[in-house]
Amino acid sequence: MGLGGDRLLSIIIPLVVLGGCASIDKLRVIYSWKALEFAFPNAAARKLAIQEGRFIPGAPIPIDVDFYHKAKQGSVVFISIPRFQNGVPVTLGYVTNNVSADGNPIIAPYPNWELNRLGNCEGIISVYRMQVDSCDRLWVLDTGKLGERQICPPKLLSFSLRTNTVLKQYPFPKDQYKDDSLFVTLAVDVRCGGTTDKCHETFVYIADVTGFALLVYDHQNYRSWKINNNLFYPYPSYGTFHISGDTFDLMDGIIGLALGPMKQDGDRILYFHSLASRVESWVPTSVIRNYTLFRDNPDAEPRMFRPFAMERSSQSVAQAMDKDGVLYFGLLSDLAIGCWNSITYPEYGGTNTGIADVNPQTLQFPSGLKITNGKTGRQEIWILTSSFQKYMTGSMHPNETNFWIQAAYTSELIHDTKCDPNNGNNFNISHNRGYLPLQFAK
Repeated sequence: MGLGGDRLLSIIIPLVVLGGCASIDKLRVIYSWKALEFAFPNAAARKLAIQEGRFIPGAPIPIDVDFYHKAKQGSVVFISIPRFQNGVPVTLGYVTNNVSADGNPIIAPYPNWELNRLGNCEGIISVYRMQVDSCDRLWVLDTGKLGERQICPPKLLSFSLRTNTVLKQYPFPKDQYKDDSLFVTLAVDVRCGGTTDKCHETFVYIADVTGFALLVYDHQNYRSWKINNNLFYPYPSYGTFHISGDTFDLMDGIIGLALGPMKQDGDRILYFHSLASRVESWVPTSVIRNYTLFRDNPDAEPRMFRPFAMERSSQSVAQAMDKDGVLYFGLLSDLAIGCWNSITYPEYGGTNTGIADVNPQTLQFPSGLKITNGKTGRQEIWILTSSFQKYMTGSMHPNETNFWIQAAYTSELIHDTKCDPNNGNNFNISHNRGYLPLQFAK
């Protein structure tokens, strides 16, 4: 199943014009698409899928990305494509070494076609996001929806990345979601660092973007609970989005989740925000992991969920925090990746946040963002971006590049920014600094 490690080697950093001057991007484009193409068994199977409406060329919109590398298993770049519209043949896949006649990288279904088959409630119906953990597992959040129709119960699946088989499926109880719920984001909390005999001590935190709720899944005890809080709702004043000349309205709630590093006492912070918002909030995971606290009262401990006083400059979708306590997040209107060093600046927002990279073309809508460890042990950031605003306004064009997967070393991405832990409190963004080619692992 190996992903083409060859394609990730010695990537030359592209030049882009920003504000009238040439500059070197810190993020490197690993893959790009005008339209998604899939690894059908043969041309006849592709033609039949189009005739039957299972594949509508140009319709699939990718949302998330994650990267997995192990010496024996090789490297894999996962991609998720939710079925919020018809014509999406694969909802969970990986990028192959092959390209279509139009130059689009071809996506194969993970783990196979059968589990991606539409209407197979034992398989995967529609995935917005997934996450690789330190125990060689892939966690997949399935909405169970085709468009607005709930055709199967929403569920959480875990796959072994060593055998590419399903380890466990957990369908969520009906009283933990609404008819209009949409489970879109997950954050996996492996409590004991991923040691082989401790991987069962895992919690998964789940954002219900339209049900305005947070769910907690306890893997060891095979149970979940729902949490309500006012901070999970959209902020009406931020329900209008302005991105690269396009404007649309979307009143979505909690969507961005990021886990802070483990503290000495074993606790971690869960950072979160709504899509229609510029506010970041947080809660100790020791609070939300308390099953007895929320079992009979989803509204318990409302003031343990706290917003930061200052705001960021724009709405944001995906986010992730590295092991050094640096938070990375997309800034939609700014066409940028923002950052915040939680160690240097305990208060989020305003002048305490920095800009890690800007690109008016390739950073239009960062919907997927992950921090991973590469072959050398250095932290890498992987980001999936798209011209999603053009989909929302009906102006997406199949002859233009619409989707990008980009990556960088985190240390290079925040070098010479306010978020650089080696840079004190000096804030000096330099787009003209040269970086060595990115050496991703096979």
